[in-house]
Amino acid sequence: MTDDARTLSPDDAFEVLGNETRVAILDALGGAAEPVSFSALRDRVGTADSGRFNYHLDRLTGHFVRKREGGYELRRAGERVVEAVLSGAVTDAPVLERTEIDHPCHFCGAPVAVRFREERVEVFCTECPGTYARTSGPDADGETAPASGEDAGRDESRGATAGYLGYHPLPPAGVAGRDPAAVFRAAWTWGHLELFAAAAGVCPRCSAALDRRRRFCESHDAARHERAEEALCDACGRRHAVAVDLDCSNCIYAESGAAVVGLADSPPLLAFLLDHGLNPLAPTDETLPALSAAYNDFAESVRSTDPFEAEFTFAVDGDELALTVDDDLRVVDAERR
Repeated sequence: MTDDARTLSPDDAFEVLGNETRVAILDALGGAAEPVSFSALRDRVGTADSGRFNYHLDRLTGHFVRKREGGYELRRAGERVVEAVLSGAVTDAPVLERTEIDHPCHFCGAPVAVRFREERVEVFCTECPGTYARTSGPDADGETAPASGEDAGRDESRGATAGYLGYHPLPPAGVAGRDPAAVFRAAWTWGHLELFAAAAGVCPRCSAALDRRRRFCESHDAARHERAEEALCDACGRRHAVAVDLDCSNCIYAESGAAVVGLADSPPLLAFLLDHGLNPLAPTDETLPALSAAYNDFAESVRSTDPFEAEFTFAVDGDELALTVDDDLRVVDAERR
């Protein structure tokens, strides 16, 4: 590999990084404020054999490492590897067991509980059925579990998911030094920054284009349920009939959720929230409950299925914003009431 190399195949990249000495070199350069000489870098890594160290450094140079006159420094690809390691994404697997926090459910006002696993902060209502009948990821046993019916009261260790409200992504480093409530706030902020990119059609993992698909439960019955414990549709297991799937055209990123996932970047919705002092890019302890309610407890009305047209109504402090969308969940009309 020469210093002029710019690209690697995925197989070559995994092979290059599959060595303890090479990862140590990247880590040592990641902590340096300026280029590091060969001898100084070898001392930092702690490799006695100069020839062997030179071999490993040469494998990195060109794509992950750049050689300058004053020594060696990381290229952006090397920085990404170090960032991933330090975030804990490839090294740590902390677990936060389900813990109740001082944050109201946006549907019923009861306290919510949070748990962290698999780089996700999952949120559960302690009283109502929540938003989904199933979690979107594996439980402690490695399987998803229904949140209704006979399994709703299962012990947490067996993966009970009753009251599931959804999740926010968060690297393991986001858990360190934070209590459960602070973990939730960090995850909400991190997750919504990703959500804005995804709603705009940009993959928050690799920046490639996202494919967006709208789904609609034609036999949806959640709206007809009068009792809170029956707020989820028997057919689709969701509170809302309209859902959206986002899939990256390049990497393995894939997310699904209620229609609001595809509307997060809507200018009328952003203006409506900001006019009420709610900034989704910088939530505070005081504004987070209202933001969560605005984004999740919205009214939904499907006007037509062919062509598809639906209206979503968001409410804050008695004011309402009605967004009419087409088949691609693009806003075609916005009305404040």
